[in-house]
Amino acid sequence: MVPSASNGEQESKKTVVFIDLENIYIGFRKQYGRDLTARELVEKARSFGGVKMINIYGDFSEPTYPQWFKLELDNQGVLATNVPKDRDRDGHPTKNRIDIRIVVDIFRALAFRPELEHYVLMTGDKIFLDVLNLIRNDFGKEVLVSGIEGTVAQVLQQAAEFVPFNADSSFDESISHFVQLMDRLEHRVLEGTYSYLGWKLVIDQLKESSEFGFSEWRQARDFFERIKREGKLILRSYPGQSREIEAYRLDRRNPLVRRILELDTNANAN
Repeated sequence: MVPSASNGEQESKKTVVFIDLENIYIGFRKQYGRDLTARELVEKARSFGGVKMINIYGDFSEPTYPQWFKLELDNQGVLATNVPKDRDRDGHPTKNRIDIRIVVDIFRALAFRPELEHYVLMTGDKIFLDVLNLIRNDFGKEVLVSGIEGTVAQVLQQAAEFVPFNADSSFDESISHFVQLMDRLEHRVLEGTYSYLGWKLVIDQLKESSEFGFSEWRQARDFFERIKREGKLILRSYPGQSREIEAYRLDRRNPLVRRILELDTNANAN
């Protein structure tokens, strides 16, 4: 593994980041049981210091990503490039062109942006090994690889400095508290205390719970809206007492929910 530079050295370098979104997004979901957020992705990319360009590549027509994901990337001020996959007559993908587009743009940066000194590849795919070696050996640039641990090819980790992509721990801690709160509330529905869990009831409970530290109702509401938007895999909505009422419950099939509530541990104990 290549030794890392100090934070001061990294800040002084001009950095470009190339992100293989499908590789990172799917790996993150498998590792953490929830969707990666646009904010987390961009914050990670900017954390490498001296970042001048962030290039993100994905087929945004795929159901892998929420419909709003590319819009949120655009709002973060990064270049999110849509690279549609080739498909057969039945609409099934036959060829992924994302890796080709990334390599083309890397060569374009090497040719026309000589001031860029530090190249960051956010991927785990070993197909990028040759271009990684070329960036470093033929052009004399520094290269760093970042990806989800357990999904990054060993040859990539050995060829460059490797920085694991970890989840936002503060958000994950809040998600854990939220799952436990919802679990308690769902038990109260079963006991007959509540008929259903509507949005106002959940937000009121968030505001009253000391675990979250919300001093204003608005803060609890914003957190609940973020959970609905970014943590959608852990929360399911269904009709309440009428069609106009939307109620909420945990998706207990979700690996993250099962891990937080120790459902599999309890099942094995029984």
